[in-house]
Amino acid sequence: MMAKGFIVGAGLAVAVSMAAPAYAITPFNVPGTDFWDHPFGSVFDTRSGLDLESNGIAFNQGLQAGYAELSEDRSDAWLGADWDFVDGELFNHKARTASKNSVVLPDAPMDRELSEEQMATFQAALERLRRGFDMGGRYLAPADASFAQVKYDCWMEATEDGRTGDAESCRAEFESAMAAVEAQANYALTDVNYESPAPAMVAKTPTADQFIVLFDFDSSIYAPGNSTIVSEALNAALVNADRSIDITGHTDSSGALAYNQTLSERRANRVIDELVSGGVDPTRISGRGVGETQLLIPTGDGVREEGNRAVVIELN
Repeated sequence: MMAKGFIVGAGLAVAVSMAAPAYAITPFNVPGTDFWDHPFGSVFDTRSGLDLESNGIAFNQGLQAGYAELSEDRSDAWLGADWDFVDGELFNHKARTASKNSVVLPDAPMDRELSEEQMATFQAALERLRRGFDMGGRYLAPADASFAQVKYDCWMEATEDGRTGDAESCRAEFESAMAAVEAQANYALTDVNYESPAPAMVAKTPTADQFIVLFDFDSSIYAPGNSTIVSEALNAALVNADRSIDITGHTDSSGALAYNQTLSERRANRVIDELVSGGVDPTRISGRGVGETQLLIPTGDGVREEGNRAVVIELN
């Protein structure tokens, strides 16, 4: 993702700057910089996320700071070996997105130019990162989890670019951060015995201490009208701050067992995200996914039952 066409790029930067209106951000009026600091400021957006106010959870605040630093590293030394405005812009946009408390995903190995061996290494690291998130790392260890994601992206970008020293440094920092995440994150989301499924649960009407949120088919998107149920659960959790919260994700019986297990975890995590973003202390939450092993409404195998595509929230 390197971008070092100096002669053409410089001419384009100057041309765009001269044509831009007075109020536009150009190489000559980027706050805190002048032309020689940032000659391609009107072509690549590498700085707009530096001073944005963060409105997100602690995990996203860490992402914003980390990606902003990566953006500066890639774009400031514009004639050095690290000069790369394309990745500088990518990391800047990730910083901007994180500042809005929106989801920011780590880069996918398939989007980088890597060897097969490198691809396998980064895919394994990505699965380790996701596992840490599934176990609650974003909430129980937000600083370490966000640092691990940023350093994963840093490691892969430096590997693609052939900067061996940077790649090794970022890899070591990723490994250290992941060890810290794994020592703190303890959500039990995958402890399901596939060989001996639990008996089906009898369908029941939610009580004052229980909320059932339904989802679209094969999705972690709420079914129409169900976002208000999550809001009700959030309000109840905030009012009853001394009570623990159990989150259980379910699916219907259509699809494969392993796939449904993962889908139920995604649904559970979606609700956990909402509660934590709304102010609930993550240490109060116990989350898990049970796939199709505990059907809320008893059915046979392969049945698309809307009432089983759910997350159950219980205040204890």
